[in-house]
Amino acid sequence: MARTLVDEIIAGRSPMAAAVPYFAPTDIGCLTPAMKEAESLIQEENDFGNRLRAAIQMSLAAASASLRVTESLMQDFAHLSLPERQKQLARCACDAQACRDIAGHVAPILSGKEAPKLDALLEIKRVKSAVYERFGRWPGGE
Repeated sequence: MARTLVDEIIAGRSPMAAAVPYFAPTDIGCLTPAMKEAESLIQEENDFGNRLRAAIQMSLAAASASLRVTESLMQDFAHLSLPERQKQLARCACDAQACRDIAGHVAPILSGKEAPKLDALLEIKRVKSAVYERFGRWPGGE
């Protein structure tokens, strides 16, 4: 039940999990000090949100994977032969290592030592909207 609940949370959050790219103004050197500071705050907020979203999603994924390993270990292996038991335990060990690897990225992301991955499709959408905001037209449009 716990894994199902975690998987439902993951599914509900998935559309929000991708990192949002930051597009700095190309004329940042010409901006007033107040505008530069405002732009810096926008970039910091964007970075904070991206790190938080990635850490939550990765923590949930690690929890789900860990619960999946636990479910596997709780199965009755008594009816299996010794080689089959060893094979099952080896599979669980690999899965546990994958959990560790996923969870191992959370701390570097939260501390800023590792950047969350960007979603290329979202990045393209953001570029188009940034062009529209700055120039009043969609890219490629007349």
